[in-house]
Amino acid sequence: MMESADENKKEERLEIIRKALKEKAPLTYADLESSGQLRSFLEAREADMMKYFGEAQKRAWEETLAVFLDFFDPSYDETTSPM
Repeated sequence: MMESADENKKEERLEIIRKALKEKAPLTYADLESSGQLRSFLEAREADMMKYFGEAQKRAWEETLAVFLDFFDPSYDETTSPM
């Protein structure tokens, strides 16, 4: 999925959204298409989707760092540390 996040894949994402809208909400699709608002709807939906993806990716990275960089020495006694 990471490769789908590339900006040069935007048209592919718009097509995925268009197909999903047409299949799952055909009346809304027809209304948007007949009113000339389909493209702007798809653009807005894609922008929201990519914002959500970016936030999810950031959270996943932060969680990954927390899990894999959580080192400790079981024998280290902080009470005797000079710091």
